[in-house]
Amino acid sequence: MVLYPAAMWYRDIAPQPVKTAVRSFVRNIGEPVNALNSLLQGEPDQAADTVQRFIMNTTIGFLGFNDVAADFGIEYHSEDFGQTLGHYGIGGGPYIVLPLLGPSNLRDTTGIAVDYVANPLTWGSRNSDTLDALYLGSLGLTALDARYRTLNQLNELQQTSIDYYAALRSLYRQQRNAAIRNGADPSAPNFEDESASADFDDAFEAAAN
Repeated sequence: MVLYPAAMWYRDIAPQPVKTAVRSFVRNIGEPVNALNSLLQGEPDQAADTVQRFIMNTTIGFLGFNDVAADFGIEYHSEDFGQTLGHYGIGGGPYIVLPLLGPSNLRDTTGIAVDYVANPLTWGSRNSDTLDALYLGSLGLTALDARYRTLNQLNELQQTSIDYYAALRSLYRQQRNAAIRNGADPSAPNFEDESASADFDDAFEAAAN
């Protein structure tokens, strides 16, 4: 009720340089968590690149509103604790739709909680009004940017799907599996295939009916 009209306004009113700056900022805010999860997944080089990106973009890039690290060829990597658990073979479990946050599963919901605790801004904001304002602002901009980037895809999915809920569940699982694999072959044995978790949901729905 709030994010959809806000995202529509953002899409139609905000100029592209503003959208690019916001996207860069919300990425930069999450870099400490990205670095930690890269390290936990056994990717020290990727973690080092992420730390370098954070330092460069926070300083030279003015709090990350400019992605100067990308100009130097330092690639962005998005990692979260849900992906870390998936990397080590932890299954997704039952599909969950979280209030405000949307599609998730038991594993990724746990990951959201761990990433929240691991985020330095979570603790820093409690001791500084400036950091508190920055943290709250980053949460709002992250939600707005995420909703804006999914406007067309979700609208099209809703219009073309016979069962929007099932289609969204399937799309979420595909997206998360791809994120866990980090570009690896889908048949690679080290990464899970969450299609098996559909059995739980199907059985639950059958029982409910």
